[in-house]
Amino acid sequence: MQHFNTLNFERQGNTENDRHLESTEDVGEAIVNLSETALRSIKIFTPDLEHMLYDTDAFRESLLNFARGNRHAQVQILVSDISFSVQRGHRLLRLAQQLTTAMQIKMTPEDYLETNISFIQVDQTGFIFKKDSTKPHAIYANCKNRANKLLEFFTPAWEQAEQAAQSQQFHI
Repeated sequence: MQHFNTLNFERQGNTENDRHLESTEDVGEAIVNLSETALRSIKIFTPDLEHMLYDTDAFRESLLNFARGNRHAQVQILVSDISFSVQRGHRLLRLAQQLTTAMQIKMTPEDYLETNISFIQVDQTGFIFKKDSTKPHAIYANCKNRANKLLEFFTPAWEQAEQAAQSQQFHI
């Protein structure tokens, strides 16, 4: 079973400019701000596409602008349970159906399902990290050391994951 070592994660590397976010509104706003800075990649690890954070017009618009403004844009999302998002008509599911070359949503492999963290990482340096995905508390940081730790966790999970059927484009 894969675990992310959260022990001291918040204190590793460059922590001078870390912002501690305490509310869902603050985290959602920070996610939009961070995604607007993306140049090449956005990686998201989430249990259920956290609708309060990722199902907003502002976030959808920032991803759309990112994908349209860069032919090398890459949005990779790992989600554990997509059923609630499908029922709600989550904006990211519809967007993934439109941006099939720039955006993919995959199902988190079984070995990673017990992990309770969630995060968004942009261009291998900036990230927003939630130690407990069920709580609003998060860290907004720009630290290559910690971003690499998130990437070391995300990459093998991504390689093992299978595409979420609900995010594929359907032709009628």
